[in-house]
Amino acid sequence: MAAVTVSAPAAPATRCFLARHCDVANPDGVLYGHLPNFGLSAKGQQQGAVMGRYLATAGVRAIYSSPLQRAQETAALLASEHSPAPPILLRQALVEAEFGRYLQGTRYQDVIWRKPRWWVHMVWPGLVPGDESMGAMARRVAQVIAEGLREHPGGAFVCISHGDPIQAFWATSEHRMPWALHRLQCSKGGLLELHYRGQELTSKRYLAPAELAAAVGNSEVEAPAAAVADPS
Repeated sequence: MAAVTVSAPAAPATRCFLARHCDVANPDGVLYGHLPNFGLSAKGQQQGAVMGRYLATAGVRAIYSSPLQRAQETAALLASEHSPAPPILLRQALVEAEFGRYLQGTRYQDVIWRKPRWWVHMVWPGLVPGDESMGAMARRVAQVIAEGLREHPGGAFVCISHGDPIQAFWATSEHRMPWALHRLQCSKGGLLELHYRGQELTSKRYLAPAELAAAVGNSEVEAPAAAVADPS
């Protein structure tokens, strides 16, 4: 009798949407880092509604969020576009870059001369006190993604974080050097769509806010880029 070969079941295909929080009400033009009381602007609320509509048919099972206000407000907007609304789970590992504490409260135009450690951070993050390496930020984001992959195999989930941690994960996934951290810009209200087979990242694509708006039939005007990279 011929032997019968039984193939192992294929690892499940799972999607993670790694999203940056939406635009923030910031009338004084400061870097807000870990400061409280920085919620979404009217533009940010529009971006959140657009992102939520884009994700409404993705079968999102959970939203993991940084505990900072702007991320939680983004999470709430995304959840409101789903029925039933997925749970929002706060994860400290998705919080803003530690370097944001050094910059917070400083106006964008003053960073270059008031915060000299910024020059070193831009060249090689993690070298100066109060900074995190690109690898450290990438690992903590990956930790939450790994949780989502374990808890929601074959489904979809969202992780809402901040510019530097997202870009650290993105650059690390492409084996880039630390100085590339700010070369890959995830705009506020943008996201990385990550495709996994089991625990293996198989593909990714970046969707800017304008692309999300076009996908759901909305128009959106983007603000000019800041002169200083915004790790918020």
